[in-house]
Amino acid sequence: MKKASKRLELQVIVSLWLALLAGIYFPEMVQQISWIGDIFMKLLKTFLAPLLLFSILSAILSLGDMKKLWSIGLRTFWYYMLTTTLAISLSLLLMNILKPGSWVNFEFENYEAAEVTTLSFSWFLLSLIPDNIVESFVTLNAMQIVTMWIIFWVALIVSAKREEILHVKSIVETINSAILTFISWVILLTPIWVFAIVSWVVAESGIESIIKLLPFAWVSLLALTLHACVTLTAIWYFVWKFNPWKYFLKVKEAILVAFSTSSSSATMWVSMRVARENAKLSDEVVKFTFPIGTTVNMDGTALYQAWAAIFVAQVIGIDLSIMQQITVVIMIILASIWAAWVPGAGIVILTTVFLSIWLPIEAIGLILAIDRLLDMFRTAVNVWGDLLTAKVIDGYYLKHIDDGKTEKLKLKVITEKNS
Repeated sequence: MKKASKRLELQVIVSLWLALLAGIYFPEMVQQISWIGDIFMKLLKTFLAPLLLFSILSAILSLGDMKKLWSIGLRTFWYYMLTTTLAISLSLLLMNILKPGSWVNFEFENYEAAEVTTLSFSWFLLSLIPDNIVESFVTLNAMQIVTMWIIFWVALIVSAKREEILHVKSIVETINSAILTFISWVILLTPIWVFAIVSWVVAESGIESIIKLLPFAWVSLLALTLHACVTLTAIWYFVWKFNPWKYFLKVKEAILVAFSTSSSSATMWVSMRVARENAKLSDEVVKFTFPIGTTVNMDGTALYQAWAAIFVAQVIGIDLSIMQQITVVIMIILASIWAAWVPGAGIVILTTVFLSIWLPIEAIGLILAIDRLLDMFRTAVNVWGDLLTAKVIDGYYLKHIDDGKTEKLKLKVITEKNS
């Protein structure tokens, strides 16, 4: 399994480089094969809603105790909120120091208006509850699926007998296993899918548009890199005492897939697999943290939203006050929670941020040319944040909830193999 995983990682890396060259030198050709990437995304998303449902249920049934569930769930949520806030703060700090918006010159009046989206706290609460549960599956509304089905499964544990719960757990794990088997078949051709998707993105963006927005692009990448490699890793290293680099080497396959697809949802099952098989995280933690992380944890997206808002304000000559920038932080935290799983959804969310600080919606057109390309990098950061948080929650689980049972079992298996 490890040899196959390493071989796939190498193939994906080679495919990325070939896609970059093909997108630059043969843009018309790659436009003709973009449908291959569309097939890949459709196949990966076919069973995503059921995977969310059964992964959460399996984790809840394994934990059993409501006290344990509450303890892990609350910590998972607050870790995600912490990293999202740090990402936005880093973005605002760099923007106020470097001011890349003053480096470029655009004619603002030529840009088309984007779709206007409003957001209030009451609307946010209402968005958690579907009109009917089937609709949330059809529209693939991750937030509604996670929220309502957690409540339902908790009710199941409270009301059902132990024998009934064990029977349900057996059925759930069987279905979950079948879904993962299907997706594993799809992933065998990942290098081909990656080539089709990435080459199309490069061809669609165009070198001219990328060059024109280089100040925005390189400082955006700097912010994403600092958050992924410095902010997150430093916190986990000094506070939670584990080596993020060694951990990265074990889970890098998921980050490569996230970069290639620009979709946290398409990467969720890969993240769960490498966390369980390569990093040896507890099965209960993996099943619980990744569905929630894929839904609410958007470090890269949140960082980019703040970055884009301040950049556009600088380009068109609007000096945002400290209070307006704090408003940006609050709005982006709320918006990132209900962010759609699909590539490019950040642009729609950005309209909410623009409205909250009185920026013209039409100005979003300034960054549309390069948004899809940067989406690949910020999705990779999102997934890296999911993986790090799962590692932290796993340490807490083994120490305070599992009472070391999992570690003892692993040690027993290793001892038996060596003997």
